[in-house]
Amino acid sequence: MIRSNADKSNLVNVTVRVESQCLNDLKLYSRVVGKNTSEILRELVSSALDAIPEHQRQAMEIIAKCETSP
Repeated sequence: MIRSNADKSNLVNVTVRVESQCLNDLKLYSRVVGKNTSEILRELVSSALDAIPEHQRQAMEIIAKCETSP
C-alpha cells in the first residue's frame, strides 16, 4: 500500500525515535537507493502493516473495542 507522492492529503506526521546505529544505517541506505529517509520509513511502516494477516487485523479490532468499552 505504498502511496504516490501525489496523494499526500491523507498523510499525518509521526515522530519516530530510533537508535543512532539505526539512523546511520537508514541514512546510508537512503544515499544508496536515492530516496529520502521519510520516504523509506513510510514504505517500511506501510509494508509492515500490510503484512498483518486479515484474521489478526480483525482480532486487533475486537481487542481495541473491548479496551475502549466501559
